[in-house]
Amino acid sequence: MKFAARWGMVFGLSVASCGDSGAPAPAPDASPVDAQVVVDTPVVTDTARPDTAVDVPADTGPRPIFSPCTSRAQCGTGRLCSTITEGYPGGSCTRACTMDAECGDEGLCWPVGSGRRCIPRCQTSDDCREGYACLGISGREDSACFPHCTADAQCAPMACNQWSRECGRPVDTTRAENGAPCNTALECRSERCTREVNSEGNPTGSLGGICYSLCTVLENSEYVGANIPRANCPMGSVCPRDSSTMPGGVGLCRVECTTNDNCRPGFICVHPARSAGDPTPYVNGYCAAMNCRYMTQTCPAFATCTTTRTDDAGVATSGVCVRNDPDGGDGASDAAVDATSDRGADATDAPASDAAVAAPDAAG
Repeated sequence: MKFAARWGMVFGLSVASCGDSGAPAPAPDASPVDAQVVVDTPVVTDTARPDTAVDVPADTGPRPIFSPCTSRAQCGTGRLCSTITEGYPGGSCTRACTMDAECGDEGLCWPVGSGRRCIPRCQTSDDCREGYACLGISGREDSACFPHCTADAQCAPMACNQWSRECGRPVDTTRAENGAPCNTALECRSERCTREVNSEGNPTGSLGGICYSLCTVLENSEYVGANIPRANCPMGSVCPRDSSTMPGGVGLCRVECTTNDNCRPGFICVHPARSAGDPTPYVNGYCAAMNCRYMTQTCPAFATCTTTRTDDAGVATSGVCVRNDPDGGDGASDAAVDATSDRGADATDAPASDAAVAAPDAAG
């Protein structure tokens, strides 16, 4: 079962980042990256729905809800087991649902396949079991624990897909690698796509969309060298960090570059500083959507710069490139139409819907 379709489901971390309200992390990146590029945040996309108070079934099963499991019988009457073969590290006891209220205070109701299942809420990834990450959900204030395996041992006897972070599913090499254009998450090996138009219908500045995957941010000592480390990203990608993400938190695998010529039109090669105490930029960098209101950055001829932020004096400080002809060739207008579908449709960063992308955990 596809992660996107499974989760009903995100590029860059404007997924609402789990842990935004957590303790600040050591400032690893002192460079004005936000001034240079349009910053992405991983998030999961889910359509808002009304919720009504209901009687929550009592947890009478042999194992508490959201505990590890290999079979339905281990979870008790009226329960289900989301298994490793479905992508869940260690399996997870759950129940079918139609609304959040049926999952109690500790859970929320998430699209999985053709139905919905309860998944655990969280504030940071510390609230989640091993093999799961706390990801924000687009359009909601909630965050939840989604599968995020980092080693085969978490998926035994299955393997961990290092692109999608799901258990048991082989890598689909017919899909695009990080950095490639995309209109939906299912076009990417990771099932994560920052689309040109997001699920709210707003331009992201990522012309043509861009595939990305998730990584685990390394210890601070790993970021003092000449190059941004790869961490557990696929070959050709790096795992940059920002000042809000602590070691062990979720970061974005971005396609590696050395100059702007390595990036597609509308994107620049960002070389952040190595740390707050060392402003020296890394030798390598990563491709990111440009801030067309920053210094001399200029949109390609087929796009126009649209201001997204001004300072107190009314001077434009941030902007995104917007295609002059939204129907002009790469399906941008189609992306806007199916933006409501997440991972299976267009993930932002909670698992798979196309619009969703998994949100990084700022608090670790």
